[in-house]
Amino acid sequence: MKKILIPTDFSETARDAYIYALDFCKNLGTPCSLKVVHVFMPEAASTPTFIPPVQEFMELKEKTLKEFANNITEKPANVEAIETEQLIGFPGDEVIELSKNFDLIIMGTTGDGGFLEKLFGSVSTIVAQRAHCAVLLVPNGTKFEAPTQMLYSSSAEASDERLIEQLVMFNKPYQARIHFVHVEREGDEAFSKSKEEIFEELFEDGEPPFAFEFANIKNADIDAAINQYAEAESIDMIVMATRQRSFWEQLFHKSQTKLVALHARLPLLILHPGD
Repeated sequence: MKKILIPTDFSETARDAYIYALDFCKNLGTPCSLKVVHVFMPEAASTPTFIPPVQEFMELKEKTLKEFANNITEKPANVEAIETEQLIGFPGDEVIELSKNFDLIIMGTTGDGGFLEKLFGSVSTIVAQRAHCAVLLVPNGTKFEAPTQMLYSSSAEASDERLIEQLVMFNKPYQARIHFVHVEREGDEAFSKSKEEIFEELFEDGEPPFAFEFANIKNADIDAAINQYAEAESIDMIVMATRQRSFWEQLFHKSQTKLVALHARLPLLILHPGD
């Protein structure tokens, strides 16, 4: 059974991501279980003039969460359970901890922004970098469609056999054409080495049941290069790998994954070597 975690802040973006997740499961066909989680800080959620009793506040949040999870759309037949959970804490940290027990997180790429979001980056990009399972980021307003053309950002890290295995398994229901795209910058490892490693992994158990191709692009701007290629080749899902950075590294580094996540107009699947 595939276990999917769906964080929500009750925004329109989160609602769209939840509907996307339900349609994703329906298309998958195999048994799924979903957990919809809401993480909040009470002081940020209350108005300055009125702070309700803790128990009353928690009950109100629980009611809102259950309504969000149960009153949006019909539950697909293969979704065996939809659970809800509310937690107090920092949303990014709590979702990352929960991710240890899930196969996939599906969440929107924008939400109830504020000063901290602008300073530290959105919860979705923090979770994408540090989660213990794959993360599928869904742009606001996106409706699920089975991918037919997937772009996999290829690099020395992305050729890790564990990542290629995850990619092949994710693509199993769709058999989409995979574009292995390497954006070459000065000082990068030779693309031919990564290409050879990916090729060997794809053919480890015989010829793969999907079409694929390789592309090498010379461009100092990885973000622009990937998005331009995606538009030119009618890509409908981008797949990337990310290293799990510490808190301080995240503050002072602009990673490839975060740059693309902030500008993506397509669903973005983030894989981790250790998943």
